[in-house]
Amino acid sequence: MSQISFSDLKFIKPSEVRQWFANGTKFAVVDVRDDDFIGGHIKGCLHYPANEFGSRLSDLRMKLEENQVKDVVFHCALSQARGPKAALLFLRSIEEAPNEGEKVPNVYVMEGGFTRWARKYGEDPTVTEGFADDIWNE
Repeated sequence: MSQISFSDLKFIKPSEVRQWFANGTKFAVVDVRDDDFIGGHIKGCLHYPANEFGSRLSDLRMKLEENQVKDVVFHCALSQARGPKAALLFLRSIEEAPNEGEKVPNVYVMEGGFTRWARKYGEDPTVTEGFADDIWNE
């Protein structure tokens, strides 16, 4: 049984993620929203819906490993349930069945999820794609 729990998760503010874009930091954002993956997303994110996340976990791990990603940020709409759960599943999968030579990336959950991101950076095309202000600014 895994020793990794919710209290082990690290959280990151949207402003820090935004700064990573500005600094050219190599990182990945994993968006686990399901049907609510509408009206925009963080530029370059990997979309792994929560309802199929478990079955696609090995694909995500392989993709991150191939790209030598050192920092991974998970989020959903509010990052209260799906985002943290996906981050835990990801970390536990590495702990329980590491791939040979796999390096464990720094894993974060973005505070406030895409809802907070959209309020701050939704209309910034350098960090957000497909933003629909009529959905997020009502």
